[in-house]
Amino acid sequence: MSIDLHTVADTDAPAAAEVVEVPWEDADAVALRAEAVAELGRRYGGDADAQEVIDPATVVVTLVARVGGVPVGCGSVRDVSGVDDGRGRGSAHPAATAEVKRVWVAEEYRGRGVARRLMGELERVARQVGFRRFVLETGTEQPEAMAMYAALGYEPIESYGRYAAEDDQRCFGKRL
Repeated sequence: MSIDLHTVADTDAPAAAEVVEVPWEDADAVALRAEAVAELGRRYGGDADAQEVIDPATVVVTLVARVGGVPVGCGSVRDVSGVDDGRGRGSAHPAATAEVKRVWVAEEYRGRGVARRLMGELERVARQVGFRRFVLETGTEQPEAMAMYAALGYEPIESYGRYAAEDDQRCFGKRL
């Protein structure tokens, strides 16, 4: 799939962030996702390796943010149209629904607009390929993520997915 993704400079950040499309298996993306999963393990306890496994065939785009050539953040979009929503009622995500996965920025680069830039580009690409709705999961131990999603126009939705029954899980959605 060819997506018109351009390199973007994040002018709000003290150091410009370049955002580029990479394959799911890209070494930088894999390393950044591993750091994200490790952080989730620290925040929530438990085995970080027990995190959800994502089928690469469902991934529409993966982005890596770099500052001064250093990979500092990542994010992906996967197609969940028609996929069981994990709510236990036999229901599925509606057609044209994409899920935001593994948006993460290294701690020393947070607060510089890098995550917002990643989210903006993920939304742009999702619209470009025909998605009409974004959904995502996060948790109560990630208040900065919840605040960012709310600021970007995401609204709380009914919990779905692997952690739907967990008290510390929060889900958000947005019409694209």
